[in-house]
Amino acid sequence: MIILKGGRYRAVLTADPVNFPLLSDEEQNGIEDAFGNLLMGLSFPVQLLIRSVPVDMRDVLEDITAGNSNPALREYGEELKKFLLYFAGQINISEAYLVIPYDDRRRDYYRARGELMRRVQVVMEGLSKCGLVPRMLDTDDLLQFLYSFLNKGSTIRMKELVKAGALELVKGGVKKGENSFFEKEKSKKGC
Repeated sequence: MIILKGGRYRAVLTADPVNFPLLSDEEQNGIEDAFGNLLMGLSFPVQLLIRSVPVDMRDVLEDITAGNSNPALREYGEELKKFLLYFAGQINISEAYLVIPYDDRRRDYYRARGELMRRVQVVMEGLSKCGLVPRMLDTDDLLQFLYSFLNKGSTIRMKELVKAGALELVKGGVKKGENSFFEKEKSKKGC
């Protein structure tokens, strides 16, 4: 939770993305209806933030060229190098956040925290009905979130994504929810 001056409190949620265009028309309509119901059912304001962050792939290209990459990259080294060189300046990752506010003029922390957590729960349940797996940002995530918005020129380093297992979906055909990059990230953070 972010505590601002004047008894203002904020919680920030995010969720792993869903590849909407790959869903059937029926699934797309279901998600749209569930999201519409969530928004129409809210009795408090929310702020939706979506940003696109460029991915820095220079370090991965250097590793592939030097032959010092991990075994997963060595196996696909040449193909991956061609792919990365083609897209080197074009890849962005979209991140979506939902900011949930609560303002308490009495500045009662425990009351504000309780109300904010109630609001978070309402939104998380609504997002779950949309087929998403929402999570509230913890302290480390909030620091990274604030840093990235205050430092707009920052990039995501591809090497960090690769070390975290982002290529598992490409090389192994991992099913959603089975040892994927996103599941590992959740387990690291205790979510």
